[in-house]
Amino acid sequence: MDILSTSGINQFINSYSISEQNKRIYPLESRKDKYNQLNTAWSDLSSKLGSLKTIVSDLKVSTSSSLFNSRKTSFPTNDFLSATASKNAAVSSYSLRVNQLAKSDLVLSNTMASDTSVASMSGTHTVQFSSGDYTGTVDIDLTDSETNDTIMTKISEAIKDDYAVIDSNSLVSSNTYTGAGEFTLDINGIETTISYDYTDQNYDTVIEDLVQQINGNTSGLTAEKVVDGSNVSLKLTLDDKDQYITIKQTGDTGNLLSTLGIDVENEKSTAALVNASLFSPTTGNSKLSFTAKESGYDNRLIMSDISGSALDFVGLTSSILTNRTQNIGDDDAGFKYSAVSSSNNELNAKLEFNGINIQRNSNSVDDLVTNVTFDLKSVMEATDNDVSVAVKIDKDAIKGKIEDFVKKFNDSYTYIKNRFTSDSLGRGIFAGDTSALSLMNKLSKTVMSKVEGLTDDKLSYLSEVGISFDPSLGLTVSDSSKLENAISNTPSQVSDLFNSENGIANTLYNTVDAYLGSNGTIANMKSSYDKNLKYIGDRITSINNSIEKSASNLRSQYEKLQMQLISMLSSQNFFSQSSGGFF
Repeated sequence: MDILSTSGINQFINSYSISEQNKRIYPLESRKDKYNQLNTAWSDLSSKLGSLKTIVSDLKVSTSSSLFNSRKTSFPTNDFLSATASKNAAVSSYSLRVNQLAKSDLVLSNTMASDTSVASMSGTHTVQFSSGDYTGTVDIDLTDSETNDTIMTKISEAIKDDYAVIDSNSLVSSNTYTGAGEFTLDINGIETTISYDYTDQNYDTVIEDLVQQINGNTSGLTAEKVVDGSNVSLKLTLDDKDQYITIKQTGDTGNLLSTLGIDVENEKSTAALVNASLFSPTTGNSKLSFTAKESGYDNRLIMSDISGSALDFVGLTSSILTNRTQNIGDDDAGFKYSAVSSSNNELNAKLEFNGINIQRNSNSVDDLVTNVTFDLKSVMEATDNDVSVAVKIDKDAIKGKIEDFVKKFNDSYTYIKNRFTSDSLGRGIFAGDTSALSLMNKLSKTVMSKVEGLTDDKLSYLSEVGISFDPSLGLTVSDSSKLENAISNTPSQVSDLFNSENGIANTLYNTVDAYLGSNGTIANMKSSYDKNLKYIGDRITSINNSIEKSASNLRSQYEKLQMQLISMLSSQNFFSQSSGGFF
């Protein structure tokens, strides 16, 4: 009778549910757990393979930028110079002496009383600066109520705030132009061709069309139409102070550039060519300095008043500027350094290189030896010894990359291998996984086998450069000296070992690449696992619903039996009582 009690029914139904779950759901849960573990394992391995792919991608480069072309410099500790070498620099040695450091051209104004009033400079003054290949002009607007100090301030600020601007000739708007052709706008090396074909078009229309074309087809340049009463002109402004513009005719032309007067070459802002600084050498006095942005004789400053007399006013007369007159005293105007010629000047770096006298514009000399840069720091005295600079194979960089390769290889290889073996919890997650086994075999075969395509007298095994392979542990740099000697003495053979067509790095890259990526082996397997996980999850849900439904049906049946039993017991009790009344 206890089985039909409420507690008995609950116990029976629970036992049924547990029994069904053990038979039907727990096997599915085990399969689900296995797929989840595989998903995690392959995700972790994918990350490790990605790191291996990155390192072998570096090692397989066989062009001039190959790691195996790495170079470094060696020189004694000194205060005079340093040197760096990039890839492919010739292994060699050089002797250097620093006799003069490169300097930026420096021009000084007169020293002038700061507060002295000036009423004679009202108007716009245009000054031109040239340095190296570039030229710039700047306008300085002055009033009739200036002082020496404010004039110098306005000159300095005008240069600092300057942008390269090209203003065309002012043309009568209603006058007509006929011509066809094209011209090129070169903005910092990027060329844009502007074509035109006008027949009896007035200049207002011509300028509007040019503005539309230039603004619609160029980057970094703003074109505007400027209207001045009945006249019109074209204004071009570079957006970047440090860029240059060249405007030149190309092909057949109607000489529009000449008509407009905008055929310029290497025009820059004065802000890109010179630094202008105002300072007070003594109390109550002002002085202006102009310093070239670039050092060396080729970048010396060439200055002039184009209109007005701003430079002349501060003491930089036409004579001083034309003759490069040096200032005699601290209060005088003139050039700080002499620059008589390319060979006789105080602006260039001067050095002796392997006994030959050399001059350069900069203290960073990168065009003397291919892929080697010499940085000059201070001038040497006659008693100082020459500095010897050696360019060598960068053995440490190459060896370090190879050691990194060994580590990244082992991270992937041992991760796979350790997941084939059984542990206290049972078989490894990759046991029976043919994809993992295939990858592990490919990895081991690549590093153990001879590199095909290399002649017998060349290095063709990793073991020949001191790198051994153990099936249990992976790769090991077992003979560091052997690896260093191979890098130093036969660098091209070490390079071929890794980056030849069948080299180790190329082979490993292709192997690993096939497993990675959106269409790789790992992505396809994980996609399959996800589908199986979804199927199992849906199946578990369905079975659980089925078990719950069956349990509910059983409960209903037992509850009916319980009601029938209660009814029978009630009837029995009634008959028992009735029988007792007859005796």
